[in-house]
Order: sequence, then structure tokens, then C-alpha cells
Amino acid sequence: MLLWMRLAIVGVIVAAIAAAVIAVTSFLNAKDKQIVDLKDRVKELTLENQKLAQSAASLQADRDKKSEELARAQLEQSRLQMTDTASNKRANELERKLNARERLEQVERLRNSRRAELVLTVVNKSAKCDLENFFETGGACKNGVWVKDGERTVPRAAPSVAQKPAEGQAEGGSSAPQ
Repeated sequence: MLLWMRLAIVGVIVAAIAAAVIAVTSFLNAKDKQIVDLKDRVKELTLENQKLAQSAASLQADRDKKSEELARAQLEQSRLQMTDTASNKRANELERKLNARERLEQVERLRNSRRAELVLTVVNKSAKCDLENFFETGGACKNGVWVKDGERTVPRAAPSVAQKPAEGQAEGGSSAPQ
């Protein structure tokens, strides 16, 4: 019986060792599978990282290109503003010269007209009125006469005899006897 017992103990030990070997082997297999899965994930992430790096480089190139375009556009805008300013200055100068020439032509026409003396008299009256009433307020010089605000330049004339209704006539009625 002792032999049987020894054999039974050896069998239990062998079974325990076999169970331990199977458990360790399955644990190692699981870890190997996990390592393989992690290596695959690392490969995927590496590829994704490379794609992102390429995308970042592409975006950087696009940004640089847009920056250069913006710089060119700003330079063109400043050139156009300078040209516009110069054009406006020339246009104002030409307009001033044209107005001066038109004014000289108008003065020359007045000088050569028969009414030149009349125009000169009116201008002199206006200038004299402006000087005499320089400190006045509440009015203006019109045709060489100071006129207060709200007043007329020519006083209202009294109605003439032709404008007065005949005595005995009602307004809007007839003068024939009835």
C-alpha cells in the first residue's frame, strides 16, 4: 500500500505541476497575445502619427503661402493707396486750376460787358455793407443792405389806388345797382 500511496502522491504532485505549467503557459500566451495586440496598435499609431505630421507640414506650407499672399496683397494695397492719393491730389489741383480759369473767364466777361459798372457797384455795396456790419448778428447783407433775420429786403409797399376796392363795393360783390 505504501507503493500506492507513493504513486498517488507522485501523481498529485505531477498533476499540480502540470496544472501550474498549463496556468503559466496560458498566462504567457495571454501576455504574448496582448504584446502582439499592443505592437499592432503601436504600428497603427505610428502610421497615424506620420499622417498627422504630413498633414501638419501641408498646413504649415499652406499657412506660409497664405502669409506670402497676404504680404503681397498688403504691398499692392499700399501701392494702390499711394497711387490713389497722388491721383486725388492731381485731380484736386486740376479742379482748382479749372475753377480759377472759369473764374477768370467770368471776370473777363463781366469786365467786357456793358453791365460791368453795375456789377462793380453791387459788389462794392455788398462789401461796404459787410464791413459796416461786421460785428452785427441776427441778419445778413443782401444787395448791399443790412437785413435782419425774418425781414424783407424791400419794405412792403402800401396798396395803390388801383388795388383798393371802390367805396360801397363789398369784397367779391358787384357795384351795379340792384
